[in-house]
Amino acid sequence: MYTAKEAAAALGISPSTLSKYIMALEGAGFRFETGKRNARQFSEKELATLRQMIETAAAEDLPPGQAAHLIGQNAYFSLMEERISAIEKRQEQLMKLYEDLSAKMDRLPVHHVPDYSPPSFLLLPKRKAGFLNFLSK
Repeated sequence: MYTAKEAAAALGISPSTLSKYIMALEGAGFRFETGKRNARQFSEKELATLRQMIETAAAEDLPPGQAAHLIGQNAYFSLMEERISAIEKRQEQLMKLYEDLSAKMDRLPVHHVPDYSPPSFLLLPKRKAGFLNFLSK
């Protein structure tokens, strides 16, 4: 883990510029770990995100806020693609299980179930009640 001063030195920027980039990334939804006395600490992954933001801002000639939002949007799309891919993979596994189960069910012997005949009292016509009985005469 790097302190803010070490991270700024590793990125080749001033601590105040690092602070601007951090605020822009936090505004885009990124979160950074904090250590003792609420001081931010940076992992290698977070430094890579900051490097990407610096490169994006320079290449696209964007202010830090817009570069942060662009990186956040790209990270979101990447995450969604990973989740969709995982869902598609799981769907393929489920389809294979379904096909295996269907094949096993087709191999099961067919048993004849005796026909069910309802009791005779259920087959008697129902008596018409009251006014309907009067009309049917």
